[in-house]
Amino acid sequence: MRKISIVILFIVTSLLIIPVSLKSQDPSSSAKASMERDSLEWDNSILPVAFYLPETSFAFGATGILSFKKSSQAEEERPSQLLFAAIYTLKNQLEILGTFEFYADQRKHRLKGEWGYYRYSYNYFGIGADSRAEDFEKYKVNFPRFNLSYSRKILGIFNLGVGYRMDNFNMKEREEDGLLLTNKPVGWDGGFKSNYELNFFVDTRDNLNAPYSGFYGEVIFQGSMEWFFSDYDYRKLDIDLRYFTPFKNNWTLGHQLWITHSSSGAPFYEVGHISTSSRARGFDDRRFIAYKMATYQSELRFPLVGKLRASAFYTYNVMPDSWSSPFANEEFFSYGIGLRYYLIEKSRAGLRFDVARGDGEYNFYLTFNEAF
Repeated sequence: MRKISIVILFIVTSLLIIPVSLKSQDPSSSAKASMERDSLEWDNSILPVAFYLPETSFAFGATGILSFKKSSQAEEERPSQLLFAAIYTLKNQLEILGTFEFYADQRKHRLKGEWGYYRYSYNYFGIGADSRAEDFEKYKVNFPRFNLSYSRKILGIFNLGVGYRMDNFNMKEREEDGLLLTNKPVGWDGGFKSNYELNFFVDTRDNLNAPYSGFYGEVIFQGSMEWFFSDYDYRKLDIDLRYFTPFKNNWTLGHQLWITHSSSGAPFYEVGHISTSSRARGFDDRRFIAYKMATYQSELRFPLVGKLRASAFYTYNVMPDSWSSPFANEEFFSYGIGLRYYLIEKSRAGLRFDVARGDGEYNFYLTFNEAF
């Protein structure tokens, strides 16, 4: 408890300091007049939420979204956004969370974060490409989460930043004769994650919810901080590259390459995994987890009628023992089709329904916005 209390104190202090540090000095009368002319434009809404994912079954709840930007900014300029959500699933899971992404000075500065409490259950099949479907088991976990990162432009479109990530996994239930209790991988009994983060990214996408064109590239390096209460000693590197090519009449071809590498001290629930609603759709939730993993996916997106659009996609996945021989182990594929409906055409925010097959089974996804 002392460990958690000290970290919470650190978090609260940080959140109190941040708004103070963003305040400017007392402006002159001319500066005040300029501020009045450059007022903030606000847009907020509270919406019911319902979706379906393999790992949650049907989920219900509500979300509140607040977005804002200066009136002097161009119409296409990305607004800052704050989101709150409370969600309950038919698998007796609970999510209470908030996320934010604040921009300032024409995206020269970005403050991004997440905080929340999760009561969740996850699948476990073992670790590596040779894990077996028949070894399936579920475990339940409760955990608070806090992530915070700050980045700024350093040269042209390039951004560099630092951050902090915290989770406190409290294992609540495991199968008595399952692999977790038999093999006891790192993290089998839960633990406290306290990591620093270094990030580098480039983002030229024309839209966050459903890009038609542009490039996104991000590299995130994490390192555990044993001197700041971490129960683990490991390093983790994630690389995420996306490219979108527009065609005539709003046809788009999107590509994503995602690579992750975790050192051997990482808890099993922190290493790379598939499938998710946005990566390698078609496999069961966490059907594969591995310390080294790469996923490549392509998706063709095109209009149908009015606000209705469609897509076709496939993914290719490898989990090598060594990066020097990335294709030595078995390779895994998935593919699928989907429909999208724009709820708000201007921002391209919408509903997404996908049907995908991987590992011999079909999975269904009803959620929001594009997968990547």
